[in-house]
Amino acid sequence: MARIAAASLEKANVQLNTVMVSVEAQTDGPLPVSVTTSDGKKQCFDEVVVTTPLGWLKQHQDSIHQLHPRIASAINSISFGRLEKVLIEFPVAFWESDAPDSENDPRDRISFMHWLSPLYASQTNPQRWRLECVSFHAFEEPYRRNILLFYTSGDCSTHITTSIRELQGNARDQWLQAFFEPYYSRLPGYTKTCAPLRFLATEWCNDEFAGNGSYSNFQVGMTDAAHDVEAIRHGMPEQHIYFAGEHTAPFDGLGTVAGAYNSGEKIARRIIASTQPPKGPTDHSSSKCTAVVG
Repeated sequence: MARIAAASLEKANVQLNTVMVSVEAQTDGPLPVSVTTSDGKKQCFDEVVVTTPLGWLKQHQDSIHQLHPRIASAINSISFGRLEKVLIEFPVAFWESDAPDSENDPRDRISFMHWLSPLYASQTNPQRWRLECVSFHAFEEPYRRNILLFYTSGDCSTHITTSIRELQGNARDQWLQAFFEPYYSRLPGYTKTCAPLRFLATEWCNDEFAGNGSYSNFQVGMTDAAHDVEAIRHGMPEQHIYFAGEHTAPFDGLGTVAGAYNSGEKIARRIIASTQPPKGPTDHSSSKCTAVVG
């Protein structure tokens, strides 16, 4: 991450703890696009790339002035998930065989677990929400860990993140242990001596700047999903306003960090190309003032 961020930290004016409230194309200003922040400060740029998550765009469409109707329709159409992750580290990977590694076939390692509609946690999960889990012990060395990564989604994620929002330290860990113990305790080899060492839980549903969710998805009933993504990906170049993020990534990268990074690179190339003559050698002598907000 440090290597990826190095160029931006060295060459860009990074403004932290600064909330963008509007992006607007202008015809009478010194530069084509203005960005206004919550402190009332207005800054002008040649180009603006909006990298805010899709969930934030859904909640703040009016922050992008003169948003193209097709893009607004696409933002409304694409779904935004509530996937959350909870990592639980144990002193040992009790769910694996205790035979020496040399005697274990790697193909026999438990890598994925699925609780479809659990009936045995009526106190903490009366709705019988589905849970999924990945074992980090199934990885090859040096990445193998005694960790179970639980995936939750939808109302289950909202319940968990709402419940732990104000909890800290032991109180937070105790709540998470009470919720997840009915599931990991049913794995082979579990005993009370296998108590978790620590918990780590995401809280995207509590993050207003994440749009109170995780990333885009495509639910049953969508009719024009591919063109919706392409509309946001195209942006509004005539107004010098572009969009980047996992929701504008190549189709095989939607919903991923790699896809979000790739989308930013593609927008950068488009902006550079827009400064070049239609034909002739590339000229990097002229510089443009570009803002990335997100």
